[in-house]
Amino acid sequence: MKNADAFSSNDKILTPLRTLNELLRFVVPRGNKEMPIRITLALIFLLLATLVSVYTPFLYGKAVDLVSEKNSINLSLLWFVIGAYALARLGQVIFDEAKEFVFARVAQRAVRGAALRAFKHLHNLSLNFHLNRQTGGLTRSIDRGAKGVELLLRYSIFEIVPVVIELIIVGSVLWVTFGFIYSFITIMTVITYIFFTIKVTEWRIAIRKIMNVADENASTKAVDSLLNYETVKYFNAEKIEVERYDIAMKSYEDSAVKARASLSIVNVGQGAIIALGLFLVMGLAGEDIANGKMSVGDFVVVNTFLLQLYLPLNFLGFVYREIRQSLLDMGRMFALVDETPDITDKENAYKLIVENGKIEFKNVNFSYGSRIILKNINFTVNPGEKVAIVGPTGAGKSTISKLLFRFYDPSSGKILIDDQSIADVSQNSLRLNIGMVPQDTVLFNDTIRYNIAYSKPNSSMKEIINATKLSSIDKFISNLELGYETIVGERGLKLSGGEKQRVAIARALLKNPKIFVFDEATSALDTKTEKSIERSLKKLSSSNTTLVIAHRLSTIIDADKIIVLDNGRIIEIGTHQELINKNNLYAEMWIRQQENLD
Repeated sequence: MKNADAFSSNDKILTPLRTLNELLRFVVPRGNKEMPIRITLALIFLLLATLVSVYTPFLYGKAVDLVSEKNSINLSLLWFVIGAYALARLGQVIFDEAKEFVFARVAQRAVRGAALRAFKHLHNLSLNFHLNRQTGGLTRSIDRGAKGVELLLRYSIFEIVPVVIELIIVGSVLWVTFGFIYSFITIMTVITYIFFTIKVTEWRIAIRKIMNVADENASTKAVDSLLNYETVKYFNAEKIEVERYDIAMKSYEDSAVKARASLSIVNVGQGAIIALGLFLVMGLAGEDIANGKMSVGDFVVVNTFLLQLYLPLNFLGFVYREIRQSLLDMGRMFALVDETPDITDKENAYKLIVENGKIEFKNVNFSYGSRIILKNINFTVNPGEKVAIVGPTGAGKSTISKLLFRFYDPSSGKILIDDQSIADVSQNSLRLNIGMVPQDTVLFNDTIRYNIAYSKPNSSMKEIINATKLSSIDKFISNLELGYETIVGERGLKLSGGEKQRVAIARALLKNPKIFVFDEATSALDTKTEKSIERSLKKLSSSNTTLVIAHRLSTIIDADKIIVLDNGRIIEIGTHQELINKNNLYAEMWIRQQENLD
């Protein structure tokens, strides 16, 4: 189970008490008057249904006594009693359905609120958390946690509470009507049943935990494999992926078999306890009938009481297991919400105001764990300038863009935009003012229009079309059968790499912020398309600050300034021609790339 245990970066589970405390906030949201009213009505209907349920056996017993009279049967009274019995049965159903109806909104609102909070919090967590996550396991945790909310509410209020109330009332009625011994045996049978169920179920919880981890691990393996469908095909790795999934499913299979075997033990034990209770009570009732202390109708009343009480108890074992499992699933989901972001806004964080778009890195150092990525980085991008950052693979180029977006904070030093430290402003306002085209473009499984408009959801169709013209993808879209309404597929797999990049460029251009960051944004484009986009970007460069992280040096010849990184340090700064004349690392990279082109 070593691999299964590593399904998520978060394997914490909140205690049942903390879980219930968290749940209460969603069941009765602060300031919501409707939910308490619904809960009160549901409890009233529940109590009425229970009272009717307890009274029904007496009507049944009276009807039995009437039809077993030796002399003559009072048909009028018999019809009245049978009618009352039928109405009581109907009333019980009506009250049961009424409580379900009024409580449905409470349960579903709580499910929605809890799942929404967990989903929102996951988006607020830092990049570091998401780099270590496994998506399949996380989504399964939220899904099971949300379902656990509904199960817990439904089972605890509509199964546990009615049984407890009915046990108290039935115990009292049996004591008053038939004597203490009947009440004592019934109550002790129920208590023994509950004690046995709790003890054995606690043992089963450990098995279910292992089964859950194996289930999440299998889900993670499946999602990860399907998301990387193309990679699997490139390397003929279908067999490897099937074997990985099979190993994960084998672990789940073994755990599920153990869980089923333990369930059999629970069911047999519960059945034995109930059978013993029925044996004792019905035996006593038979003796009392023989001695003339009870009528046949009384015997039926006792029997009906016991069946009414024991049948839900048989279900109670399942209910308890589901409640315990729901607490476990909810505890895991709420533990995700407990996860603390690495990057947070200061209490007095203010809104970033960008008028010019000047960027400054001052003595910036950054380490990831024990690995030093950037060392004493100092540079300035003046308003309207196009500045490129180049260097060998692993030099720290992309880390600079992540620091600018504040996905990470520098180990030391400052990053300023228009003389405002990005550590002092809100992350939301910071990212609103930067347009990003990442190296690895991933699109949503929606329309091309949706993906382009993602940076500016309320944009007009005219604005979207203008952005696609600037990114040279307008002709491609117009030739599609559904045009802008074409679905791009999961992660944009229906589009080529170049098409995805142009959609991402259009998305950034539509946002039209003061600062653009292009992380090897044209690496998948042909030369003609690249030149076309460069001309479009040049039109924007006079009013927008542009930071380009480049691998192909031919794309940044016109940059106002080129920063050369190596091993996390800036070793050269200058224009293309100045760096060529220095005949250092940049010149070597340029010559090597030109030779490869030849």
